[in-house]
Amino acid sequence: MVDEQQYDETQTGDAKIRDLGLQRDNIQKRTFTRWTNTKLINEEWAVDDLYEDLKDGLKLIQLLENLSQKKIKRTKMVKMDIHKLQNLEFALKHLEKEGVKLVNISNEDILSGNHKLTLGLIWTIICRYQFANISMGNVSGGKLKSLLLAKCNQAIMI
Repeated sequence: MVDEQQYDETQTGDAKIRDLGLQRDNIQKRTFTRWTNTKLINEEWAVDDLYEDLKDGLKLIQLLENLSQKKIKRTKMVKMDIHKLQNLEFALKHLEKEGVKLVNISNEDILSGNHKLTLGLIWTIICRYQFANISMGNVSGGKLKSLLLAKCNQAIMI
């Protein structure tokens, strides 16, 4: 892990940028893993490695069931990639039914452990289920962008 690494003065600009990117990704991974585990509730479903543990789709489905309070179809015996892809597809279809817009995230991306897209998927889920119930004054619902803009405007007015 690249946590709070001291930088060598001779390190090139590209290497520094790459290291900062790795730091950011690791921080997001830890944060999103903790958030996921708080929503999974049962230790049996706990996520240790976000990129690996979501690959079969079962923990992702369990997370979405806990958040949406709706049952999602799943293949319980996941011995082959086709079963994993099927579970991931069930999860992604559920998100679409819930009105979540997924941009360039497929079941194959999650199965392959694509770091950026897995983090993007979890961030999208957080935005949909964590921020959907936040309200401030006359701004409410899933309008996160509007809510953040209203909060910034309020801070400027004070």
